[in-house]
Amino acid sequence: MKRSLLTLTLLSVAFGQPVFLWPKPQSIQWGDVQLNLGRSFNIRGPDIAVLEDAMRRYTHLIARERWDPVQVSDADNVNPVHASKHLNSLDIEIIDKEAALTFGTDESYTLHISPENTIGTLKAQTVWGALRGLETFSQLVQAKYNDSEGEDEDEDEYAYEDDNDLGFQGLFIPQTPIIINDEPRFSHRGLMLDTSRNYYPVKDLLRTLDAMAYNKMNVFHWHITDSQSFPLVLDSVPELAKKGAYRLHGKKLVYTKQDVRVIVKHAHSRGIRVIPEIDMPGHTGSWAKAFKQFISGIYPLFSTCSDRFFLDPSNSWEKRYAAEPGSGQLNPILKGTYTLVKQVIDEVTALFPDEWYHGGGDEPVYRCWEDAKSVRDYMARNNVTGLDLLNIFLEKELEIINSVTENHLAIPKDVVIQVWKNPVKKAVKAGYKVIASSSNFWYLDCGHGQWSGNDTAVNEQSPPVIKKPLQKALEKYEGSDNYNPSNWGGSGGDWCSPFKSWQRMYIYDITYGLSKEETKYVLGGECALWSEQSDETTLDARLWPRAAATAEVLWSGNYDEDGNKRSVDDAMPRMFDWRYRLLKRGIRAEPLQPLWCGSHPHMCDAAFPAGYL
Repeated sequence: MKRSLLTLTLLSVAFGQPVFLWPKPQSIQWGDVQLNLGRSFNIRGPDIAVLEDAMRRYTHLIARERWDPVQVSDADNVNPVHASKHLNSLDIEIIDKEAALTFGTDESYTLHISPENTIGTLKAQTVWGALRGLETFSQLVQAKYNDSEGEDEDEDEYAYEDDNDLGFQGLFIPQTPIIINDEPRFSHRGLMLDTSRNYYPVKDLLRTLDAMAYNKMNVFHWHITDSQSFPLVLDSVPELAKKGAYRLHGKKLVYTKQDVRVIVKHAHSRGIRVIPEIDMPGHTGSWAKAFKQFISGIYPLFSTCSDRFFLDPSNSWEKRYAAEPGSGQLNPILKGTYTLVKQVIDEVTALFPDEWYHGGGDEPVYRCWEDAKSVRDYMARNNVTGLDLLNIFLEKELEIINSVTENHLAIPKDVVIQVWKNPVKKAVKAGYKVIASSSNFWYLDCGHGQWSGNDTAVNEQSPPVIKKPLQKALEKYEGSDNYNPSNWGGSGGDWCSPFKSWQRMYIYDITYGLSKEETKYVLGGECALWSEQSDETTLDARLWPRAAATAEVLWSGNYDEDGNKRSVDDAMPRMFDWRYRLLKRGIRAEPLQPLWCGSHPHMCDAAFPAGYL
């Protein structure tokens, strides 16, 4: 039996605030008894390496965080009953001690804290469920501070002599007994981060994983490469990073194999899977400097639009060569292309232990392929379209993935589709398993303005008047994910504006309009941060606390145990408080409201509060 010890000063403390948990547990029962933590509170559990690390981590977090809620609640005037006993330990019981971290791993747990017992219990089917329960327990613990700061007569008894929290009196759990039964609504709860458009140092990725664990997210979808850079160093094809990665101030901005191992280990210890994505066949302009024969315009016979401006001289979107600056696509008719692809996939799947690999497949532009004479001739001889070429490439890519993974994929119905543009229902009705990532709700980069230069739209104060010849085309386009009048550049928009507020992210129901049977095909979802306008200087504020809204939707679900839709009104005070708790934990989350709102419940509401008079 391993144990992790926490030493603190215990004093009798008055009831302060209720508990704001994030994400919200499926079932929770509260009492009205305040239970203080004992001076030598400890966490005990079986000898499992991941659990031992987590017990040490949470013991330290609880001791150092000393959380005093920022959000005031209506319940603050309640006078609690004080328990005669102290909580001296939390005992963890795990049924399946060998369970691996995979898709569908049981993450359920039960947490019971009673004022009648000096020992709390956390029971979980797996160690991964125990991690989620430890996070919930850490959020239950609060600190009491003396209102007369610095005048505490027992100050010399503080466990930490270097502590600057003058007036700290001790830790406690309000409102016991507490019984929590909890499990995730969805098995796949992810965050996708693009590290190609702009680079993020390893330390920032590790901090992001910490924040994900606090929010009970369990998948880090690492979009490693794209059109602009190839930052992953691979032994089998070192030229890709050597020639395709950024260099800034004399330093190569790359991720080495050791960096990957550190990131994967850090994630695994927090119950997070890392799924790598090497985007292909589109978005591969960054490969061109190393392998021009398969992409670059220097070889006219095999050219697939690399080195070209992404639009043609007419600036027609229909005649584009790429979805954004950085054109170039892998040539799907050359054997050498698949030799290169196999080298990349072989090494990446060996480096990342997860059973899932993301095959990319995003935004191929058929005109780019048609730009190559060899491809045009092939299409004419074989009577195939650009879509046919994409299918040819994806089938060969899946064959390569199957050859290096134990989880063989049948083509096409066993492939999991990540949906960012089309409705989830469309993919589900076609029989596919789905990961939802709607750009209308869960894209974190939207609404920060147009990033491309020389865009005449941004010189307009308002959208132009639509003339009749364009009206029918516009009406046809209207209703698609790409149409939004507020996207006009002069109104501060971009292709996917407006900005996705945490409220908009919170109300997104990824199973909306699906039958009970169809919802079984929805495995979960991911919010996404594409990094054209983000790097380590903006990372935390771009992600948090908005990504926490996605985290609660995926863990708690959109509906409570009584079948009622969860509301932003209920979430607002918890989200407000959670943002400050993330700050306390070193996550530079952006503010949601003036600090004043937290200490004045309902006074910042947009409508007159019910029962206020």
